[in-house]
Amino acid sequence: MQHHPRHPLLRFKIIHYYLIPLIALVVWWGMLIAMLACWSIQGHPIYKFMGYTKQDPVYISDIGATNLQPLFISCAGFQGIFFVGTILMGYVLRTKKKLQPYVSTKQPRFALTSLAFVIIGQLGILFVSIFNTNKFPHVHISMVAIFIAGCFFACVFDFFNSFIFGHYPNRLSPGHEKVIFGKHRWSNVYMVSFWMKCFWLIAALAFAICFGAFMEYGNDSLSACFEWVISFWYGVLLIMWSIDLFPSAVKHYRVRHPEEFDQSGMFDTTDEKFDNRTISSLGSPTYDAGPPSDQVYRGNDNMHYYMASSTPREDAPRTLAHQTPAV
Repeated sequence: MQHHPRHPLLRFKIIHYYLIPLIALVVWWGMLIAMLACWSIQGHPIYKFMGYTKQDPVYISDIGATNLQPLFISCAGFQGIFFVGTILMGYVLRTKKKLQPYVSTKQPRFALTSLAFVIIGQLGILFVSIFNTNKFPHVHISMVAIFIAGCFFACVFDFFNSFIFGHYPNRLSPGHEKVIFGKHRWSNVYMVSFWMKCFWLIAALAFAICFGAFMEYGNDSLSACFEWVISFWYGVLLIMWSIDLFPSAVKHYRVRHPEEFDQSGMFDTTDEKFDNRTISSLGSPTYDAGPPSDQVYRGNDNMHYYMASSTPREDAPRTLAHQTPAV
């Protein structure tokens, strides 16, 4: 009896772009854990510049103003680079057709706007670490505000794009038909992603309000608790963005290992133009080049083609559906 090799249920290129936000996550959470551990090992000290007020825990910025400031600066800057890289790669992969391409002309603008706010926000957290709360208290607080505002607006514009994908499932790649799990057009993973991100944002705003309110009322211990919660919650966003980039790693693997998959579910790899495009280091393309409204999409369910417009143009390339056999 012939035995067929068993393959893992989920196959993808391990070293790929979805790791960018995960690297930022490891660095950020690692920094927080290291700072909190050092403060605990030192016996929960109350630093002189704090005025010896009784507080447990202390603020992250208080620990970052001690001999751990080099750790604070290096990790804040390092994760900032990868945080910006996450948004940038999302834009590049979609414009290069390596991820589900944009389905609206507004989406690239939203993506670039989000990228601009991300850069502002990450510069803010870098300056937070540089201008410590001990020597530069006013500048420090101003940079915290810039960091929060930059990340907030970056998330808002990025989340708009998730909503647009989910709101127009009929414009998605044919391979996304499998992710529709209900009769309503919002029953797709993009809309689920949008609502999860909204939940994250609402929770982050609630934590931030509590952080500011308890600080205003003089309860620094509770305020510091919410600051630590917000900081760890910040990393959850990076996980969601990693999930957004993950399909590119799956596509990359599928094109390079067609023998491991049902050929009826693959792209037509005999197409010379398609094969040349897959050599790119960015991964396999989702679509051929061209705007969504005029494009011939290549499905991956039954090796079929279909037009975005029901009426073919005279100068449009002929698909398999339009070719007639020679007589």
